[in-house]
Amino acid sequence: MSDVKKGLLELIKRNGTLSVDEAVEETSLAKTTIREHFLHMEKDGSIQRGYVRSGPGRPSLQYKLTADGHNQFPSYESKMMRELLIFLKENGEEALMEDFFKRFWEKRFQKAKQMMEEAEQDDERSPIEALMEMLQEEGFMPEHKLYKEDGMVCVKECNCPFREVVKVTTLPCRLEAEFYQKLFGADVERTTYIAEGDHACTYEIPAGD
Repeated sequence: MSDVKKGLLELIKRNGTLSVDEAVEETSLAKTTIREHFLHMEKDGSIQRGYVRSGPGRPSLQYKLTADGHNQFPSYESKMMRELLIFLKENGEEALMEDFFKRFWEKRFQKAKQMMEEAEQDDERSPIEALMEMLQEEGFMPEHKLYKEDGMVCVKECNCPFREVVKVTTLPCRLEAEFYQKLFGADVERTTYIAEGDHACTYEIPAGD
């Protein structure tokens, strides 16, 4: 991320919303440069535009952070989650912890299944592209590849959004493998695994199952 983008994101974070004119006043950048940066930031999903009325006359165009924009700022949530899991384990609540994760992954499965079923009726994207969209929103940095010779699909999760959790329990790892098996009704094989030192978790899904 460029220093200019970081500075603009921080300005929006501090002010809640920001107009082009306000950004010009707060920085040494020209109005055309600000507009160009805002356009790129909209395209990458960091900010979104809206109109705010603050008196008589036309509403002013303001920009605010999206969920992805907020996620670019430091957060202590993952470490707090890790401490919560340690607390549950130390107090003999592992069954409760497992129930929580199973329920969480079941919700993910239902969401993915619905998105993929809807995509089957959509000419603009495929079911696997719908799954990639969901995984991207969750922070997995997903990639996929179709091997045409045998129809096998390879899904790679280049980031683990549960790194702190996995330091306490590998339940998410087991449930993620089961997630793909349920979703594709296939004997999915995990060929690389972040928790064992690989750079990504890779799932190979046989065709026709």
